[in-house]
Amino acid sequence: MAFFGGGKSEPKAFDTTTPTAPVAPKTGAAAITGCMEILGNVKGCGTIHVDGKIHGDLTTDGDVIIGKDGAINGNVSAKKVVVGGKINGSTRCEVLEVTQTGVLTETIEAKKIVSDGKLEAVMTDCESIHITKNGRVTTAKMMGRHIVVNGSIEGNVIATELLEINKDGKVKGEMQVKKIKVAEGGLMLGTMLTYEPTNPVRKVEKKTDDQKKEAALSKNEQATSLKEIVKTKEK
Repeated sequence: MAFFGGGKSEPKAFDTTTPTAPVAPKTGAAAITGCMEILGNVKGCGTIHVDGKIHGDLTTDGDVIIGKDGAINGNVSAKKVVVGGKINGSTRCEVLEVTQTGVLTETIEAKKIVSDGKLEAVMTDCESIHITKNGRVTTAKMMGRHIVVNGSIEGNVIATELLEINKDGKVKGEMQVKKIKVAEGGLMLGTMLTYEPTNPVRKVEKKTDDQKKEAALSKNEQATSLKEIVKTKEK
């Protein structure tokens, strides 16, 4: 095992539970059954279970559960999204769980991602990303605070705190990391750079009254000197 980078505290351990197939909707949840196909946007509240097809955006303040045969050709916005089918569009949520049959494309905005399926998307500003054993990722950019890999990732990976490659995990591409941990059997192919924020906050020192007076006097002295030089030249 290799561990690089300093730091007093370590990120919290991951929940290593592999996402399982979505279950049938609970009583009171809205259901789009396998025989249904909707053309247009869908907006609702609470949990929405999708086993059919939606050609449009889906928005809810609750959860979205997409069964194995379910598909959404549009954007999804919800509190939690569980995917056993397909989302051909952008996904925005707090928690995203993808089962082995799940497929997502385009962009993903989520605080926490656990995926055992296939992601062909850009992921940015995530708190935690866990790609489990069967998980496969192809991405132009994956950015997260703590990234754990038990499956495979190909693309540009940015870990602002820790990139953890476990046994059988594989990362291929350009890696920017603050710290990296590679278990025996883990594989890295490509280049690795030290992560540095692109827009560091500049510390502005507040001047005291005395410092302000000194600065003003200095300016006055410079002005007086300039006047004397001008008079000398005129003579």
